[in-house]
Amino acid sequence: MKLRLALALYAFGILSIGLTSDWQLRHEDNGAMHTTFALSHLRLGLAATRAHDVYFNPHSGQAVPYGHHPPATALLLAGAFALTGSDSPAVARLTVIAFHIGSVLLLTTLLAEFFDTRLALIGGFVMATLPMSGFYGRMVDYEPLVLLAAIVQLYGYARFKITGQPRHLAWLALGIVAGGLLDWPSFFFTAALALVEAVDLVRRRSRGVGLLAVLVGGAVCMAVFDLWHLWYASRVAIAKFVTVASANRPIWEQDFTISQFVLNQIDTFRRFFTEIGLIAVVLAGACLARPQTKLSHRLFDGSHPEVLERVVLAAGLAALGYVLAAPRWAMTHQYWQFYFIPAVVFSIVLLWRLLQRAVAENPSPLLKALRIVVVLDVLVASAYWLHFRHTRVEGYAVTTTAAFRATYLAPESFHQPDPASK
Repeated sequence: MKLRLALALYAFGILSIGLTSDWQLRHEDNGAMHTTFALSHLRLGLAATRAHDVYFNPHSGQAVPYGHHPPATALLLAGAFALTGSDSPAVARLTVIAFHIGSVLLLTTLLAEFFDTRLALIGGFVMATLPMSGFYGRMVDYEPLVLLAAIVQLYGYARFKITGQPRHLAWLALGIVAGGLLDWPSFFFTAALALVEAVDLVRRRSRGVGLLAVLVGGAVCMAVFDLWHLWYASRVAIAKFVTVASANRPIWEQDFTISQFVLNQIDTFRRFFTEIGLIAVVLAGACLARPQTKLSHRLFDGSHPEVLERVVLAAGLAALGYVLAAPRWAMTHQYWQFYFIPAVVFSIVLLWRLLQRAVAENPSPLLKALRIVVVLDVLVASAYWLHFRHTRVEGYAVTTTAAFRATYLAPESFHQPDPASK
């Protein structure tokens, strides 16, 4: 318990860097946008907004629905503003940080299903350290909230596969419902788990259709609800959603080639998950592609190796599917790779365990040096990129935030000192 508390405090220490500052870093204009949506709910009322994201212009009195995403993120933010009496960036960030620390702790719990407690905690500290988690885990946007719902799905799936007890399907259903209310990427995790389970059923490696029924039934119900809510909120919202969903077509053109996309994604992955993260994911992916090899058996052996393989595979497929579904946006938004966090953390833990076993069997100076390289790469690369991102003011974020405040509902904290900064 003390180590988990230390992990939570460590994660909070990284995530709270610049807690009270205005929206000025890369992609922090998302925080200004969600603040605008939350203020629409608070000042206009849910009856007026129909619990949907709305751009409200107080100068003209016009309310324009957003229509791109399910509405739960701004609703949660509105609740936080109402409870604290402050609409400051600090309150908005703290709301998201609370979810992301929950993700760190729950992923640590999931790791403990397959590894010893010490190794699971190492995975938790790795997750809190990685730049993708440490920087974008505090971003006021859909990703940190959806990640917790996705990990709940992975946890419910793993517990059911390990124990066979139907009560663990409640966790899976909770993750599907919460994720569906938050944003569309949650469905990628549900689909990946359904695909893995369907293969198990075909190969007679599953205990029944209950798990698949929950995955498919839950996803269909939430998708229908989300689309109905868009229609209920505004017919314009439906039209906007259809427009956005088709915005990445055609995908590959002369100015946007497959090679450009792949190189861009590898570079982003290397920076925000470190070189060791990239190597570990490639290793895990290669072993999953050739599960009968000696290296694969050695990498995934231990407690419940078959379930471990499926969890890593589903987590990786979900994140990869999301990136490939919108390659143009993935090129523009570094945090499009955010959902790789579970797969990367699992892969690093697997790589570290493999290296530890190799050292135990053959304590050569080279292998011992490799352990040091792994630790230094994660720590030094993470520290560098976290410092880099926190010290570079993004002009687009500043001007977009100013435009939001000039055109739509502006937070009261913008006109007075932020109480959280005192």
